Amino acid sequence: MRRRFFISIVTVIGVLLTSLVAALTYYSVEKRFDSGIKTDVYQLQEKLAAELARYSEIPVVLSADPRLKRMLRVPKSTRLLTNTNQLLADWNARLNSDVIYVMDRNGLTIASSNHQEEGSFVGHNYNYRPYYQQAIEGNKGRYYALGVVSDKRGYYFSYPIWDGVTITGVLTLKVDLSIIDRIWDQQKFDYLIADPLGVVFYSSRDEWLYQSLSILTENQKNAIRASRRYGDSALSNLTDYQDIEETKPLSDLSLGIMAQDRESVLLSSTDLGSAGWRIYGFIPTSNIWPVVIQATLLFATFYALLILVITAWLQTLKTQRKLAILNDELEQKVASRTATLEETNSALRLSIQQYEETQQALRQTESELIQAAKLAMLGEMSASINHEINQPLAAMRTYTENSIKLMQKERYDAVNSNLTTLNELIALVAEIVARFKIFARKQNESSKSRASIDDVVMASIQLSEASFNKNGIHIECNVPEEGLRVNADTVQLEQVVLNLLSNASQSVASTASAQIGITVETHLDRVSLHVWDNGPGMDNNTKKQIFAPFYTTKKEGLGLGLTICRRIVEGFGGSLQVRDHTSGGAEFIVNLQRLYDGDTPI
Repeated sequence: MRRRFFISIVTVIGVLLTSLVAALTYYSVEKRFDSGIKTDVYQLQEKLAAELARYSEIPVVLSADPRLKRMLRVPKSTRLLTNTNQLLADWNARLNSDVIYVMDRNGLTIASSNHQEEGSFVGHNYNYRPYYQQAIEGNKGRYYALGVVSDKRGYYFSYPIWDGVTITGVLTLKVDLSIIDRIWDQQKFDYLIADPLGVVFYSSRDEWLYQSLSILTENQKNAIRASRRYGDSALSNLTDYQDIEETKPLSDLSLGIMAQDRESVLLSSTDLGSAGWRIYGFIPTSNIWPVVIQATLLFATFYALLILVITAWLQTLKTQRKLAILNDELEQKVASRTATLEETNSALRLSIQQYEETQQALRQTESELIQAAKLAMLGEMSASINHEINQPLAAMRTYTENSIKLMQKERYDAVNSNLTTLNELIALVAEIVARFKIFARKQNESSKSRASIDDVVMASIQLSEASFNKNGIHIECNVPEEGLRVNADTVQLEQVVLNLLSNASQSVASTASAQIGITVETHLDRVSLHVWDNGPGMDNNTKKQIFAPFYTTKKEGLGLGLTICRRIVEGFGGSLQVRDHTSGGAEFIVNLQRLYDGDTPI
């Protein structure tokens, strides 16, 4: 009974002390992380503020250069424009900035340091940008945005170009905010930078980029999209707070795009300059638990050893007391019973032997330790997907079946033509497989080429026509101009169109008088390629998620086709959208940059 009571008391005390150690360790680690976050956020704020301050007065100084004023007086002078472009390029190289460019009073860029690059700013009008509006009113301009042409994040400094008392233009210097990666060299914690509305425009986690730290109203979202400040971002909320001001005093927060996937983080933030930016440093609270578990296990081990030592010591005392009592009894017996001396000595030796065995057992017990090891299992799912080769393979099968029938009819010329087409399709499949890695990353400028809309549409129809005829699908094609060329890769653009045609054919599978159309519309600076059908269409929820990875309405499908298509088109600097067609079905719109040679379309 006493033994059970002792074990219970020891266990209760051990649990209480272990819990206390865990709580103190958690508190200590939390304080240490919080202090580290504050230090790192302060250092990032200091370095970034100093870096931006280095560029803030440069446009003021450069705008006074008389060469800019002369060029603005005669903006059509080829010589002055050439000299100014070279001047801006030299300034840009010396200052290590991203771009320096000059706009006229209407906001049209007439000279730029990147005038020879494919993404040149020359010819683009930025009168809707706040930094232009601030400068044209005679003030210093500052603004952060995602570049419309370059698609690069940057901070813009602008200043008016005065010719006497008249503002004749605006000089703008763009700083690439990738400098944050260069100055943030410690990387001890994650961080993000948000604008006054709480929209994250720089983050060490890409999935949080261009999302909001608070719930934005529709008016706020529409205003942000109208300014094209952050492109076509969904502006999802990372928290459930209604106002960004509510997050500023917090030291912990739950962050995540989906409510069920949000994680608790320790947080520290500080304002950055006068632009209303705020820097947030954070670390998941889950990082604290490994330290807490380690400290708890160490304490539990130490406590167990201590209890074993105390138990052994108490057992030794108890044995010693027994031995002392035995010795007293022995002395009394020796004095009173000399005749029984040897018997008493034998009993004493037996007791000593038992004592030594007990000591040995205790030492054995002390030498045995139980150590727990943690196993971590990192599951990684890998899937090799080549969703885009289904259409060429289907066409190859159709041509093969056709060739067999033609061979039976001894129409060898047609067979030879089919085999030639099959050879081309095999080469196409090989090229698609070789390009699979390109689908998973953003296109480089060097990989873009000139694609002929005529060739792309014709090739796509040829590959799909046999399947359409077999299923009784009528296809309409309307290309109003010949020789249209766009900024895209021919093979990849064909894959996009083929995928859209395949999806359309599946949509009209159960539709009477099935019909699919391809319509091309031309605009000043872009070409729109429309693929539509007269199927059942899709509801608003499907249209919102149709481009999300692994989302599909098919019984057998991975939901990657449209995701890959959109990535391809965006890699060309274009866009892929969906809407309802007048026929009742769906309509996918591929918008691409139209290529020009001077004033004449290529």
